[in-house]
Amino acid sequence: MVENKRILLLATLLASALITAALFTTIAPTAAAPTSRGFKAILKDGVVELYQDEKLVKTIKAPEGAKHLEVFSGKDGSIYFKFEVEAPPCPGKDLEEKAREIVKNNPRIQEVIGRDYEIVAVAISSGGEPAIVMVKALDGTCYKLTVDLDQGMVESIEKAETCMIQVTSRIG
Repeated sequence: MVENKRILLLATLLASALITAALFTTIAPTAAAPTSRGFKAILKDGVVELYQDEKLVKTIKAPEGAKHLEVFSGKDGSIYFKFEVEAPPCPGKDLEEKAREIVKNNPRIQEVIGRDYEIVAVAISSGGEPAIVMVKALDGTCYKLTVDLDQGMVESIEKAETCMIQVTSRIG
């Protein structure tokens, strides 16, 4: 008797799942055509290709860095895309690396500080102001370097009490 109830329950659950799937397929409209059931979207080389019944019907440019795509249907027949986007590289990293390279390749630094030093901090302004690079010499002396990223040169070399950069921001 218990085994019959299990089979009956299993059959009921299976039938419910099939009915739900059939209703969803019938109700859920697609972007290609509200009555079409053969809808598929593929993300390829930065472009979303929209297929209806295995036929390409539309291409849409994906956001830059998109690497995964999910498609959702709206009640009104619209289609929504959800993209997984790779975060763009931090723009400050390139500028920081540029400031480091300018300092490393500047002969004036080697004359004043010597060849053995460590770059301990780099501060980049978003307002186009020169970068500040803090350098610690082999003897422990700290230097504040002002680096013009546009000109690719070190503007000034000053002794500093500490090898820290204090960052402040202004609003307005």
